[in-house]
Amino acid sequence: MAAAIMEQAKRRVTPQVSGVSNINYDLIALLHNKLKGVAALEQYKADAQEASDQEVAQLLEQLERREVEDVQRLKDMLSRRLPGQQRAAA
Repeated sequence: MAAAIMEQAKRRVTPQVSGVSNINYDLIALLHNKLKGVAALEQYKADAQEASDQEVAQLLEQLERREVEDVQRLKDMLSRRLPGQQRAAA
């Protein structure tokens, strides 16, 4: 509970201190979480392939594709919303 209150307090200060709105902060945090998810799925796929479990490997591949699509959508939105940011090659 205390951690949630501290997080809320930090978020209220973010726009004034950093110049990043709460919405953009949320999008950045979401992008970070999605990227961690993609990295985890890579490991899980490797585990499935090592175990020769093609059914699981295929499912994980599909899930990873969706995550990567989400990452791209978030990157596109952030590139439009954050002023002065150059678009990096995907």
